[in-house]
Amino acid sequence: MDTSNEKMKWILFWVFILLFVLAVLGTLSVVFLGMGSPTETEREWLVKGLILEVAACVIALFYSIFGLKKPKDSNSDQTLFDIEIRVKELEEKLLLSNKEISLLPISFDSEATEAGADFTDKMYPFLAKIAGLTKPPAFDEEIYSITPSYSEIVTDIKNVKPFDKKYRLESYIGLKVQWKCAFSGFDEEEDCFRVRAYTEEPLHAAYLNIDKSKNVSKLKVLDENHPFWICGEISRIVGTNIELVNADVSV
Repeated sequence: MDTSNEKMKWILFWVFILLFVLAVLGTLSVVFLGMGSPTETEREWLVKGLILEVAACVIALFYSIFGLKKPKDSNSDQTLFDIEIRVKELEEKLLLSNKEISLLPISFDSEATEAGADFTDKMYPFLAKIAGLTKPPAFDEEIYSITPSYSEIVTDIKNVKPFDKKYRLESYIGLKVQWKCAFSGFDEEEDCFRVRAYTEEPLHAAYLNIDKSKNVSKLKVLDENHPFWICGEISRIVGTNIELVNADVSV
C-alpha cells in the first residue's frame, strides 16, 4: 500500500512538472521570443500570470503533492497569514530577479541593455508616468504625509526579523499618507467608490475606498496609467496590496 502511494505521488509529481514546464515555456516564447501576436497589455498579463503561476505551483507542490500539514495547535487565520507572507516573498524574489536582469551592465552590447530597459518600460508603463508627475503634493502635508512611500513600507516590513513582520505591518495601520500613483481601475460599490491605483512598486497596488459624497466624475473618463495624487488612511496591508480608507484623489 505504501509503495503504491509512493508511486502515485511521483507520477503526479512528474505530470505536474511536465505541465508546468510546458506552461512556462509557452509563456516565455510568447513574451520573449515573439511567437504569436499578443498586445502589450496581454504581454503584461502573461508575465504577471507567470509569476502568480509559479507561486501557486510552489504552494500546490509542497502542500498538496507531498502532503505537508500544518501543526495541530495552529489556527486557520495564522496559516493563511503565513501562506500570504511566503507568496509575497516569492513574488518579491522574482521581481528582484527581473530588476537585476534588466539592470545588468552589458558593456559589450549596449543594444541589449537598451532592450532590457525598453522591455521594463513596456511591462510597467505606469512607472514612467508616475516619475514624470511634477505636480506638488495635492493634500495637506500636515495631515497626509508623503513619507513613507509604499516602496519604503514594503522594504521596511521585508527587512525586519520574521517574528516582527506581523507587528511591523500592524504599526502602519491608521497612518495617513499621500502618494504619487497611476490610475488602474474604478468601480462603484454600494457604500463607496472603489479605485485601484498602481504604485511606484511594480506588482503592488493601492485600493482606495472613497466616500460617495466625493466628486469622482473625472475618474470615469480617465485613461489607464494616468498619474495622479492619492491620499487616505492605511487600513490593511495584505500580500502585495494596500488598502486606504477615507481616501481621495487629485487628478
